[in-house]
Amino acid sequence: MRTSTKICLAMFLSVVLYFTASCRLASNDLMEGASPGTSALSLYHFDGETVTRAYIFDSNIIQQVLDELSSVRVTEVNDWTLKDITLPMFGIRIGTTSGATLRAAWSNGLWITQDGRAYDFNYDFDKLQQSYNWTGRAWFSSFTVFPNARLFTQDNNGWDNRFLSPAPSINTPIGITMTLKSWDDDTASVYITNNTNTEWIYGQLYEIHVLLNNMWYEIPIDKENWAFTSDALVVQAGETIEHNYNLRMYGNLPAGTYRLVAFGLLVENTIP
Repeated sequence: MRTSTKICLAMFLSVVLYFTASCRLASNDLMEGASPGTSALSLYHFDGETVTRAYIFDSNIIQQVLDELSSVRVTEVNDWTLKDITLPMFGIRIGTTSGATLRAAWSNGLWITQDGRAYDFNYDFDKLQQSYNWTGRAWFSSFTVFPNARLFTQDNNGWDNRFLSPAPSINTPIGITMTLKSWDDDTASVYITNNTNTEWIYGQLYEIHVLLNNMWYEIPIDKENWAFTSDALVVQAGETIEHNYNLRMYGNLPAGTYRLVAFGLLVENTIP
């Protein structure tokens, strides 16, 4: 009788230990591939006006945060819309073992992946923001820097300006003009004319704005793993040159009126 009791007790303890270990090791796989050993962890916060970004660089602490996020029980949500997104919003960004970047955003109990999938995600990001020593804090007036920003500003109905940031005023350089030659899905070709008696230097950097309700807004890029080269380009005095801007980082733009802005110059185009 005692032997039987001991066997039953041992079996019970084994089941409890197995169940406990299984629960502890369970992961939702949303942070799969993140590389705390080679990348800092960035935390973003958007309050409706300002985006705040801060970092953790210690790989052990990053792993602790990743373990917390990975342990949250999730259920996929298949019918989420922009109406479900509310303030505040939080975002996560970290490099992966493959050299890419893992980006995610959270709003109103929804975890949104970079490919647009959504999950119920019950987690206290305010507490996360306060519980660790985030460093290198910076503030941005443009929502375009927020992870997966494009997902929260455009849907099948076009642009939603709730989170779009108004474009800043443009200071056009005196004596320099830009005119549009052509604009298609991939490339905007322009002519830049230098009507001064000195050379004018510019670069590859540009951005696109959209006109909504008589106001220009900055729009987020579609492909976030994108960077501009730092080439110094020159237009000599009295010269007109042709320049091509690669538009692929903005993806497919819905119908509307847009302007390309580069170094104080701009051209407008309407997409039917």
